[in-house]
Amino acid sequence: MMEGDMAEKRVLVVDDVEIVFSAFKEELEKEGFRVDTALSGEAALQKASREQYDVIYIDMVMPGMDGVETCRAIKDISPASRLVAMTGQIYSGLANKELEFVKAGGKVYYLYKPFQSGEILQVTIKALSAKN
Repeated sequence: MMEGDMAEKRVLVVDDVEIVFSAFKEELEKEGFRVDTALSGEAALQKASREQYDVIYIDMVMPGMDGVETCRAIKDISPASRLVAMTGQIYSGLANKELEFVKAGGKVYYLYKPFQSGEILQVTIKALSAKN
């Protein structure tokens, strides 16, 4: 995917930890992406109902709506968006949650925190290149 193809692509980052947003903004905005943020699944639903996002990153572990619930709800209102799971926690039920996320319409691309340099852009390009 060329840089011009990325111009104006919209990315929504859903995470209850605000510091995560700066990594996405720093890496993606310099490549021409428009990055928006939401601190909860509920806030993400409000944004996704008003705006069309090309890629939505969803934290798997959040208070209130977790990543799977958020994925299901967003897929209903924004079926064309590519949904990517991310987590900073490795826990015993993670594999089952990842499977639920995929069944709910999310993609099999994952970002594990802390992110490596260039990883956010790489996963975003993969998600955009994938067929729905």
